[in-house]
Amino acid sequence: MQFVTRFLFNLALLVLIGIALFILLPDVMRQVFQLYGLLFGPLALVILVVAALPRRSRRNR
Repeated sequence: MQFVTRFLFNLALLVLIGIALFILLPDVMRQVFQLYGLLFGPLALVILVVAALPRRSRRNR
């Protein structure tokens, strides 16, 4: 359950940052999405999944 929560939080944060940048710099963001969207889209998804993975607790040592 913690994985899903972190994954959704990271995804929402990424979407909010994208929306803010698109509002502030629409022409630049349009060009960026066209050029790099297909290349870095899957990579961004992998980063979100890895960041949402539960971390091992160090208290057990």
